[in-house]
Amino acid sequence: MKSNGERSLKSLNMKWLVLLAVADVLAVLFFVAPEILSGASLTQVGIGRVLSTTAMPVVVLLIVNVLPHDVKSMLVYWRPLGVLPGCEAFTKYGPRDPRIDMLALKKNVGALPESPSEQNSKWYKLYKQVSNEPEVTEAHKLFLMYRDMAVMSLALVVLVPAALFAVQAASAAPWVAAGAFAAQYLMTALSARWSGIRFVCNVLAVHSARQVRTPKAKASSTKHGAT
Repeated sequence: MKSNGERSLKSLNMKWLVLLAVADVLAVLFFVAPEILSGASLTQVGIGRVLSTTAMPVVVLLIVNVLPHDVKSMLVYWRPLGVLPGCEAFTKYGPRDPRIDMLALKKNVGALPESPSEQNSKWYKLYKQVSNEPEVTEAHKLFLMYRDMAVMSLALVVLVPAALFAVQAASAAPWVAAGAFAAQYLMTALSARWSGIRFVCNVLAVHSARQVRTPKAKASSTKHGAT
């Protein structure tokens, strides 16, 4: 289940996802299959413009939300389901980041686990304590944005060539489109991967720099003498 914070970050990213989708459509029309655009009437162009601005957000939402979180991560990291950067936060990524003093981190947060599942669980608890830190929020936002862009790009590798075949575009157009969107998927997946690692390390860097204290629960009214 997604947290309210993740939903908020995803909503902020929606405009960039829609812009990428619009740019992809325009690239196909102008560079890959210009014969479709040249053969369209002004009325058809106007209808297409309206549809692109009204229907595009819906299409983007359907594409990026059809897959579960674990599958999206697998498409970004090219590893089995459930393997996230947090699974190697303390054994791989933390020690490699020059900002993170692992001894100070251990002093501030306690024993550092070694098994993948325990590392991810420990890291997530640390993340929840600093989720509002600017560097953590920004890295999280970028990770979600590039991850969803990668998912959308991979879907377009199949959908756009199929659409070009359906409208009988030039014989090379579907293959050019497939290659272009495969390259876009590769770039966005790598960007998501590095953003995810940065996200993990930013959480550890904050805890390494200082001991984060969780707010104490409010004392009960009985303790203060209230009836």
